[in-house]
Amino acid sequence: MSDIYALGIDIGGTNFRMGVVGGNGQIYSFTRTPSSVFQQGDARDILLREIKVYLKQSGFEGRIKAMGIGLPAVVSKDKKTVLSSPNLKAFDGVSFTPDFESELGFDVYADRDVNFLLHNDIAKLGLSGEKTVLGFYIGTGFGNAISFGGRLYGGCNGAAGELGHIPIMDSRDECTCGNIGCIETRCSGKALEIIAAEHFAATDIKKIFERHANSPVIRKFIADLAVPIATEINILDPDCCVIGGGVADMSCFPKGLLSDSVRELVRRPYPEQSLNIIFTKHDQQSGVFGAGDYALNEYLSQIGNNKIN
Repeated sequence: MSDIYALGIDIGGTNFRMGVVGGNGQIYSFTRTPSSVFQQGDARDILLREIKVYLKQSGFEGRIKAMGIGLPAVVSKDKKTVLSSPNLKAFDGVSFTPDFESELGFDVYADRDVNFLLHNDIAKLGLSGEKTVLGFYIGTGFGNAISFGGRLYGGCNGAAGELGHIPIMDSRDECTCGNIGCIETRCSGKALEIIAAEHFAATDIKKIFERHANSPVIRKFIADLAVPIATEINILDPDCCVIGGGVADMSCFPKGLLSDSVRELVRRPYPEQSLNIIFTKHDQQSGVFGAGDYALNEYLSQIGNNKIN
């Protein structure tokens, strides 16, 4: 299996990353390119061109079996079409089948970037045996992913896990999704930036937790983060919860305070007594690995099913 390869792509608002994921779990020919390239024309055509150039230059042309693409977007249940991408408008409505796949010569699986981050974490943290795993990713927004029995859960339309967009009572704050009162307006990197500007203007936001973690306004921010996390835990009673993202990776982020705040809100005696919270740390390659490894698993699953049939 070590000589089987899939292409992993992680497209964000600032950069998009590509790498080849091998059956041995290694990443080859990792690259990072500014996402502004997609503003120069049709995003689908530009992405197709970039992939073809990458495969030729990397030496993996003709050796790829499948591809995974992670985007900050809602993707259809069949993982082929972008339904909504509010923070990356160029990909709204983009479909990766059938022409896109036929030009490349392999299957393409698109999904929310946080789903592939959870796939990465399950693989890297050895959680594949867990029945229910929840991923909470606090970055620019509030990302969430759900895995049941080793399979990412997409819901009826592929839109499951939009935890950052549950409504807050009596809030009139406008969210980037277009709705009013989403919890992401208080529980996200964007919300932290507003807090920093209003209360700690003289502090570099990268040091906000180093210098002000015990201030009432920061403690309230952490308490607010616990609300959506505890809400989903109470609903799904998971085997394990993974917390990560750019905010959680910041220096001196109060992980203990967040864990305690979640436990205070979770129902007792269960699921509180069996609650397993793991803080994870990502790098530039995490989304690429998650996307590529997912696509590789789908390819191998299809091969196995064809043998059975």
